[in-house]
Amino acid sequence: MTKKVLVITDAQNEFITGALGNKECEAAVKYIVAAAESGEYYKVIFTKDTHTADYLHTQEGKRLPVLHGQEGTEGYKIHPDIVKAVQEHYAPEQILTVKKPTFGSLDFGNTLKAIWEEVTAAGEAAEGEYPMEVDFTGFCTGICVLSNVVMAKAFVPEARVCVIEKACACVTPQTHQTAIAAMGPIQADVI
Repeated sequence: MTKKVLVITDAQNEFITGALGNKECEAAVKYIVAAAESGEYYKVIFTKDTHTADYLHTQEGKRLPVLHGQEGTEGYKIHPDIVKAVQEHYAPEQILTVKKPTFGSLDFGNTLKAIWEEVTAAGEAAEGEYPMEVDFTGFCTGICVLSNVVMAKAFVPEARVCVIEKACACVTPQTHQTAIAAMGPIQADVI
């Protein structure tokens, strides 16, 4: 049987109702909640965009001059509806959090690789099945979601990688659609 991993990318308040959010991000929350409430996932990984006070002096901060991702702030927290859905449907040992200081994250890739090794060691996949499927949700589709889809393809190349389109959003609907269109050529399935 295929083991499924749900990735909830940067579903922090700042990207939903805060300075970097928009109505499309707000609308995607219910689809992230629905994915979590399905209860079908072996593991759930939250990624959290995490920056320090010197963010505006970094290359990213100079190009995106909005201070965000600071621990301890309300904007840094994962949206409460999403947290509730995950906590109600998964045991604590099924829930992982990866803090990422950049768009893509080596820690995220290594976390996926460790899950892959655990799953494949168990040998539960039937002939012709993917041993593992990684389903992506979150924000922003064209930045952190896309970057971490690429990381997943690099770290677990034999896993099926999917993007739940309605459970993602970006800066604009156009940048979301551009990112969704980019998923096919890198062999990520849009569902």
